[in-house]
Amino acid sequence: MFVNSPESESESEFEELHITVQNVGGITDGELTLSPGVTLLSGENASNKSSFLRGLAAVLGGPTPPIKSDADRGRVTLRTDENEYFLELSNENGDPIVTDAERFSDRTDLCELFVALGETNPIRQRLLTDGDLYELLMRPVDTAEIEADIERLKERKDRLDERLVELDRSEDRLPTLRTRATTLREDREEIETALREKREAIDERDAETDGNDVLDDLKEKRSERESVRDRIETQREAIRSLEDELEAVREQRDEPGTAESSRDVDAIESEIEGLHHQKQQLTSTINALSPIVEMNDQLLDDEREIPEEMKSDEIVAELDPASRTITCWTCGSTVEREEIAEQVRVVQEIIREKRQQRETITERIRSLEEEKRQLERQRDDRERLAEKERSIEAEIDRREETLSELRDEKAALDDEIESLQADAETLDERDDELLELHGEVSDLEYERGQLENELTELEREIEELEAELENRDDLEAERESVATRLREQREQIETLERDLVTTFNESMQQVLDVLDYENVERVWIERLAGDGDAPSATDFELHIVRSNESGAAYEDTVDSLSKSEREVIGLVVAFAGYLVHDVASELPVVVIDAVEMLDADRIRGLLDYFEDHTEYVVAAVLPEEARELEETYPTISTATFAARS
Repeated sequence: MFVNSPESESESEFEELHITVQNVGGITDGELTLSPGVTLLSGENASNKSSFLRGLAAVLGGPTPPIKSDADRGRVTLRTDENEYFLELSNENGDPIVTDAERFSDRTDLCELFVALGETNPIRQRLLTDGDLYELLMRPVDTAEIEADIERLKERKDRLDERLVELDRSEDRLPTLRTRATTLREDREEIETALREKREAIDERDAETDGNDVLDDLKEKRSERESVRDRIETQREAIRSLEDELEAVREQRDEPGTAESSRDVDAIESEIEGLHHQKQQLTSTINALSPIVEMNDQLLDDEREIPEEMKSDEIVAELDPASRTITCWTCGSTVEREEIAEQVRVVQEIIREKRQQRETITERIRSLEEEKRQLERQRDDRERLAEKERSIEAEIDRREETLSELRDEKAALDDEIESLQADAETLDERDDELLELHGEVSDLEYERGQLENELTELEREIEELEAELENRDDLEAERESVATRLREQREQIETLERDLVTTFNESMQQVLDVLDYENVERVWIERLAGDGDAPSATDFELHIVRSNESGAAYEDTVDSLSKSEREVIGLVVAFAGYLVHDVASELPVVVIDAVEMLDADRIRGLLDYFEDHTEYVVAAVLPEEARELEETYPTISTATFAARS
């Protein structure tokens, strides 16, 4: 196992990390403990420094490491004071496969790009080939989700804007409505005054006469007609309201969510039934093939369990195990082990394909069942709306029938009143005046009823508008909040881009000052914004500023950089992403490998910079650099482990 040097002991408020690596890369069994700060992993080339760091990066959340060539399974464990994280691997056809895991983080993208800073780090590799840095640095940003949020916020803001415009129109209407209400109240008061005067005159005439049956009947019929007029108006209002409701129901019925679908539930059920049958057939095939693979694997993996009658004693088999033969347990013929192994691989591939097909069918079944449920909901909605439509239509028909009856009743009353008026013409002059007064009272009462209906409707509208206007402050506050969030979402990507550029430029200058490259004056990134709004319209351009022997500065190309300079820039670019994306809150560890092109002083300067911004820094170095740095940092040697591997 790895042995900690005495210098590795340190006191800190942060907990230690205990890492064990088994059968990863060239490591059989490796172990070390990391204290907060910088820790060096020292060893010669090919001493499995990189294998150990790849295992550490993998359990943190990074790429899957290779399994030891002579092992079938591997495991990496990371223990803190309170938790344990692990990664279990198996060798499948030469490829490492994760069979079980509880990683420190599920943010594989962050770990691969900004934590595992080894030689295969994508950003370091991209810089060596002068590739596009923008895509890598912005990869953790879920631009699709941001754009979806922008669309949702925009729709909400548009609805709020429309509502506020409606409120402005309502506020503009209020003075007119209030003026009209005042006029109606004044007109009603005038009518009521006139009614009092007419009724007083009628009372005086009644006192002067002994009464007249014709006039009494005329008065009664006019009162009845007035009542019928009110009922007619009530029915008209009710019919208008029902017609508005009917129109709303029909509009809702025609909306996309409830409209008739071209898909039929019965057809979907038939397709689901067919897919279940296909899935059952695939399951039967998988269940039939799996025991064959398991049995042949067992025969191939453990020769001791092969029955004597199935073995071959050919001498060549002792020299070439792959050419060993086995008597086939199904047909009795003799075949080479390698041929059986190849057939097993073919069957395994068939099983994988069948499982993928089954998973595809299962997903399709889920999708169809959800579509079926949606269609059933739409059907229920349509039936509910159709029933409501029929109910409203029936109510309209009933009220129109009532309205027709009321009109007939009013017409009959009009005829009776006309007949009574003809009879009243034979009365004396005083009775004529009384008759005229009754007619005027009837007309005034009708006019007052019309005014009161209009005033009631107007007052209701004013009350509703005033209530809505009372909520305008809340709507404006919500609109401002939504507009702010929309602006922030729109600016989020640009802000991250600018932060990345600023952070890299500041960090790069600080590192250059420490590393003291003689003729590199400045390395900086320029953000180039395109014409479009999409993130792909933006690019990052790397600039190199050098100085000549006379001290004059000039811009050079990335191709002119030495490998050492490129590696340093790649590390700083990746670490700028670590800072801007706040990776430390998720993964407070940075794993550095392949820095042997730097001397000890420059490694120290780089590690000191990283240490200022994260809790744990682990770096692989050669023994000669380790000897110069071991007084500065805890150093762990791979010597003991390397001898065992």
